[in-house]
Amino acid sequence: MKTSLKFLFIILLLNVRMIGQNEIPKASEFIIHTEDIDNFYTAFELAIKDTTNAVSIFDKKYFKKGSKGLKDFYKSKIKDKEIFTERILKDKRFYTSIKNDLMKIRSFNDTLINDFRNFKNSYPNAVSGDIYFVIGRLNSNGTVSKNGLIIGAEILSKTWDNSVSWNKELKSWVLNFNHIPITVFHEMIHFNQKGMTKQKNLLSYALAEGSAEFLTELFKKQTDGNYSKFKNRELIIWEDFKKEMYVDVYDNWHEDNEPLRPMNALYWAGYLICKSYYEKALDKTQAVYDILNIKDNTEFYNKSGIDEYLNKNYEN
Repeated sequence: MKTSLKFLFIILLLNVRMIGQNEIPKASEFIIHTEDIDNFYTAFELAIKDTTNAVSIFDKKYFKKGSKGLKDFYKSKIKDKEIFTERILKDKRFYTSIKNDLMKIRSFNDTLINDFRNFKNSYPNAVSGDIYFVIGRLNSNGTVSKNGLIIGAEILSKTWDNSVSWNKELKSWVLNFNHIPITVFHEMIHFNQKGMTKQKNLLSYALAEGSAEFLTELFKKQTDGNYSKFKNRELIIWEDFKKEMYVDVYDNWHEDNEPLRPMNALYWAGYLICKSYYEKALDKTQAVYDILNIKDNTEFYNKSGIDEYLNKNYEN
C-alpha cells in the first residue's frame, strides 16, 4: 500500500512538471486601484468640517496613505498640497456631486481588461501597467509613470444627473464618466511607447501624443481629445506646424492659442501624421509596431505622406 502511494505521488509530480514546462505563458494582468478615491473622500469629509486644518488632513488621510500611483501623480500633476486643498474647498460642491459616480468606477474593470487583451492580440509586445484612479485638482485626466497608468478621475466624472448644477467652466472641462475607458487606453499606449525616440522639439512631442490618439481611435473608435474646432482650418494650422516642428515649443501647441489654433494642436498634428502613415501602409500589423517604435522622427514623418494626405482630405 505504501509503495503504491509512493508510485502515484511520483507520477503526479512528473505530470505537474510536464504541465508547467508546456504551459503557454499568459499576458500578465494589471491591478485596478481605487483605494485613493476612498481615501480622498474620507479626508474630504473631515476637511470641509475643519477647513483650518484641511491641508494637514489631506496630507495625513490622503497623500500619506496614497498608492504608488498617487505619489507619482502628486509629483507630476498636483505638486502643492496647499494649492490642491484650496481648489478642493473652492469646488467642494463639485467634488460632493461626483462622489456616488466615482464609487462605481470598478464597473469598467471588464472593459479595461478586455481592451488590453485586444491590444495585445494585435501587438504581442504590449505590456500591462497597473491602473490607479486618483483624485486631483482638475488639471489632468491622465498620465503614466514607471508604476503604471494614473487617471485623474474627477475630470472623467460627468453624468446627466450630477452636472445639472455645475458652472459653465466645469461643464466644458469635465469629461463624461463613460469616457474613462478611452482615457485609460490612451495612457496604455503611452505606457507602451518605450521604443520611441524622444527629442525636445514639436515633432517629437506631437508624435508621442498623436500616436496615442490615433491608436486609441483605431482600437476604441474614438480619440481621447475633441478636435472639432480644427474643422475647416486644417491646412492653415498645418502650415504653421511645419514651420515650428523642429523648435522646442510645447506650451504654444498644447494650450489654447486662439486665434492661431485650438487647444491640443500638437496632439492633433501627431494624430494626423500617424493616421496618414497607417492608411498608406500595406501591412497594418507592422504599421502599429512602427507607430509605437519610431526610431527616427523625421524619417517617419517623411514616410507618412502627410502633405499628400492633407491635400487630398481637407480644404480651407
